[in-house]
Amino acid sequence: MRRADAPDLNSNDDDDDNRQRRCAADGCIEEGAYPAPKSRSALRDYLWFCLEHVREYNKSWNYYEGLQGAALEAEIRRATTWERPSWKFATGKPSENSFEDPLGLFDFDNREAGPAQRQITPEERRAWQILQLSPVTDIDIVKKQYKRLVKQTHPDKNGGDAAAEERLKDINLAYSLIRKSLVTSGETAAH
Repeated sequence: MRRADAPDLNSNDDDDDNRQRRCAADGCIEEGAYPAPKSRSALRDYLWFCLEHVREYNKSWNYYEGLQGAALEAEIRRATTWERPSWKFATGKPSENSFEDPLGLFDFDNREAGPAQRQITPEERRAWQILQLSPVTDIDIVKKQYKRLVKQTHPDKNGGDAAAEERLKDINLAYSLIRKSLVTSGETAAH
C-alpha cells in the first residue's frame, strides 16, 4: 500500500509498552509517537513513526491502491455510506393526507405552476384539501364538488352523526373561503 517515496521501515518491531517506541523509519532514532495503519486489510495494526516520517508515510498512503474496476467501485460505494447498509428513498409525490404542510413545501402542483398563477395561502390550501380538489379557477367545478360533499356528509343522511356535522361545517367554511378567494382574485365571476 506504499509508494516508493515512503520511508523505509526498521526491521525490529518494538511492541514492548514499557519502553519508548522508536520510529519505524529505517535509520531514525526518534520516538515513534504517531500511528499509521500497516495495510488496508490491517487498519488497526499500526506502524509508529516520528512526526516527519508519519507525514511522509501519509503522503504515500493510498487506501485504494491495487483495486481496479468493479472492486474499486464497490469499495467507493461502501465508503460513501460509512460501510452501513442503505436503501433508496421513496420516489414520487407523497400522499395527500400523510401529513400537514402549512408552508407548502411539498405542494408540487402549486410549485410547478408558472409565475402567472398566484400563490395560495395555507388556509386556502387546507380548504382545497377539505374539498378534495386541486386548485382550479372554475367556480362551477368547485360548486359541483361542494354539493357532492354536502350530500355525503349531511347530518340527516348520516342519522344525526356529530362527526358528520363537524365535517359539514368544515366543508361549508372551506367552500366559502375558496369562493371568496376566487372572486377577489378576479379569476372568475361571482356566482
